[in-house]
Amino acid sequence: MKGPEELKRIIGQEAHRTANQVSSMASFWRLICAYWLSECWPVAWTLTTFVLVLTALSAQASVWFAVTSGELINKIAYFHHPIAPTTLKSLLITAATLAAIAILKDAGFMAARHFFSSTLHRKWREWLDRRFNEAILDLNHTHFHLQQMGTDGTGSTTSAPDNIDQRIQEAIKGMTGGAVGLAMGIAGVMLSLWFVGGKLIETSGQVDGLEFLGDYGSAFLTFAAIAIYVPVNTFLAAKLGAIFQRLSARMQSAEASYRTELNTLLHRSFNIAALRAEQAQRAFNRERYGQIDQTWASLNWITACYMGFELIYNFLGARIVAYAPGLFPFAENKIGLQTYVTGAELANALINECSWFIHVMPDIATLRVNARRITDLATAIGAVRNPREFHALSGRCEFEFVCD
Repeated sequence: MKGPEELKRIIGQEAHRTANQVSSMASFWRLICAYWLSECWPVAWTLTTFVLVLTALSAQASVWFAVTSGELINKIAYFHHPIAPTTLKSLLITAATLAAIAILKDAGFMAARHFFSSTLHRKWREWLDRRFNEAILDLNHTHFHLQQMGTDGTGSTTSAPDNIDQRIQEAIKGMTGGAVGLAMGIAGVMLSLWFVGGKLIETSGQVDGLEFLGDYGSAFLTFAAIAIYVPVNTFLAAKLGAIFQRLSARMQSAEASYRTELNTLLHRSFNIAALRAEQAQRAFNRERYGQIDQTWASLNWITACYMGFELIYNFLGARIVAYAPGLFPFAENKIGLQTYVTGAELANALINECSWFIHVMPDIATLRVNARRITDLATAIGAVRNPREFHALSGRCEFEFVCD
């Protein structure tokens, strides 16, 4: 039978263990890497490996698609050639091969990658949810201490983290999904540069004025066009993404506050009915929702602007930037039509992969907001891991009761 002091010691050790696990995630990179360094690392790294392999296969499939697409266009161009016309059979075989590659990439590699990445998302979220729940619902009553006012080491007042339920549910779900998607995008860019870029160099041709580059002239022009076009537009997307980040943070806070107010209303329904306070509560709810509506209106404006920017960017990239560099050696008869189309399709595939950050910039902005809300909660949990010391920061917290 354990005595009171022994039980107190066990409770303190358990509280410190769970609080330390979460408080170690108080920075962005520690939060991101915690799952891969935990006891669940075999599952995490196995799923990550599957995702990377399927991303590499998808990049290789883009090369196959570009080569076959160039071959198909070339056969269509020579279908009525007087000397060596393309036969209908070979044309249909090439078209069927192109369709098979597209099906293999989209329904095979991409679908399988989505399954493994969503599984990784599910496992990671479940692990983080369990860790935060263990830390908040420990034997030290952390959930209670988190909601109290206190001071930090300098004596300045700190408030309790708002909307803890939203941080544990929505923020963790959004952060883990956004981080997995961001990692896949970075991997896709790197692997595409290796596979697609290598094939682009292989199909390169000479360009007048760039004779010192030899057969790598058109590849140099293509890489130069991509190196200018994509970063400049990524910079513009990042500026719009900063606006998204501020509005997303405001929207999350407004939505969570409104939901919390509704939950509180249901819990104190008897008191409101007894006091006939429905009119006051309606006014308060209307004010809360007004914050949501105003932020939503701003988000609609910036979303519409970003959509127009993205559509123009996609058109110019696919139809101008991808085809322009190879036009010079093609016009000079340094490369044939098949090589020209293949190079343009390869450039288009590379632009699409490198433009991943532009396509998901709003999601990246939301990822940063979600991560900050989680790390702030982890910091707060670490601050209250020792309740006696935490409450002592705000003044005297020990009282003695003396009976006369």
